[in-house]
Amino acid sequence: MSSAAVQPPPPAPAPRPPPSTATAAASAGKGIHSKLYNGLIGACDKFVPAKMRPLWLHPAGPKTIFFWAPVFKWGLVAAGLGDLARPADTISIPACGALAATGIIWSRYSLVIIPKNYSLFAVNLFVGLTQVVQLGRAFNYQQGQEKLKKEQEEKPAVA
Repeated sequence: MSSAAVQPPPPAPAPRPPPSTATAAASAGKGIHSKLYNGLIGACDKFVPAKMRPLWLHPAGPKTIFFWAPVFKWGLVAAGLGDLARPADTISIPACGALAATGIIWSRYSLVIIPKNYSLFAVNLFVGLTQVVQLGRAFNYQQGQEKLKKEQEEKPAVA
């Protein structure tokens, strides 16, 4: 055995405490857009009727992005409904397929997140449905074109 004393390991650093809500709130929303939005919400807060307060204060209510994102996403539904008047030969199958898939996937996601976001569910369901209709129109158009092509090939050429 050696006569040298064994030094104990240095103490582990103390874990950092989680940030307090005051610290988190102070660090969030420092941009001009956040200040403007928070000022607008604060001004509107005074005029919200008592019956509308539960919606106003809901975790997915108008005070959050969880409300406004679905509101603006209804533009995709409007565009999809407007595209129903387009000729079927101009439909982009990859674009419609991508929008239909994301609409269906996000519809499911909106029901498993907390808080459940039914407005997000509704808009994504309608995005998916309008694009599935567009895909059906494109499929029917392609089937009709193939049928016409076969009929023209079978028809004997008159000389």
